[in-house]
Amino acid sequence: MLPQARLNESRVLAERADSLLSAPPAVQMRYQTDRLPGRGGGLRELEAGLELPLWRGGQRDALRREADASRQQSDEEQRGYRWRVAGELRENLWRVLQADTEVALADADVDLYRALEDDVARRVRAGDAAPAERLSAEAARRERDVVLYEARVELAHSLFGWTALTGLKALPGEVREQVATQSAGYPPVLSAQAAVERARRSIGSVQAQGSGVPRLLVGVRSEAATDMPTTDSVGATLSIPFGGETHRAAALSPLQLELARAEDDLAFAQRAATLALHEAEHELHAREQALTLAMEQKEVAGREVDLARRAYRIGETSLAERLLVEARAANARRAAALADIAWARAVARYNQSLGILP
Repeated sequence: MLPQARLNESRVLAERADSLLSAPPAVQMRYQTDRLPGRGGGLRELEAGLELPLWRGGQRDALRREADASRQQSDEEQRGYRWRVAGELRENLWRVLQADTEVALADADVDLYRALEDDVARRVRAGDAAPAERLSAEAARRERDVVLYEARVELAHSLFGWTALTGLKALPGEVREQVATQSAGYPPVLSAQAAVERARRSIGSVQAQGSGVPRLLVGVRSEAATDMPTTDSVGATLSIPFGGETHRAAALSPLQLELARAEDDLAFAQRAATLALHEAEHELHAREQALTLAMEQKEVAGREVDLARRAYRIGETSLAERLLVEARAANARRAAALADIAWARAVARYNQSLGILP
């Protein structure tokens, strides 16, 4: 609503600058007579005039500049709204994707532990393992069932948040972003800069008014007296205000306060932009390194679990050792998958800090 209101304000200011008069005209009427009731003769005067407020030099140009500044501020505020919505969309989207990844990982772990449970059951039936090992395998599998249930609950919750924000039930097909190479400008800074310019132009408009609006009064006058012909005349009166420094200062004071407030907001926005970019760059670098380490750990854990499964099948290792290796491998897979999600989300946050819309 605010950007639209700013746009309407810009349109109104531009229309006023294009007007022929600086303010609404006024009609003046004056009647004067010394003909008292009960007395004849005397003088009668009737005067009518049109008062036209004029423009001071540079006043219309100042108003046009103010209208342009208001329109620019409207554009930047509209862009800032889109940028904030984009940030919410990015965060909600990656929350859903992380929850979906958690569900996929938990589901795969359940399948693996169910297969392990079947493997233990075959060994128990063959007499190669004690029945207690079957209970241990079942307990491990049920622990994974609980993790899967919690992951599905979080996924449902995050999907509801996504739908409430976007009105969509499905996720976009392409979600990964490329690292931006140049900035489009931090929208809060651009909006604050536009606010400063708008305040300066408002002060310029008031200063261009000078001591006040010159007024031209054009009128006609009719005089009639007893035993004398009626006299009609046309006249013009030009009024030019002057002085009034105290009144001008009072009119400028609120605008100067607004300018000071806008400049403070700009300074805060610039500091926030510097901090946001630094944090985004740091997070992007950290997530990239974490992803590399997690992928290396996943590869090592994968080789280890393959060896542990073969060793368990031929009886060279115990179930407890097998479960420990499986748990390490599952944790490594989960860490690698979540590190990949975290890196992609860090890219989105970095682009957000550069003002890049998805």
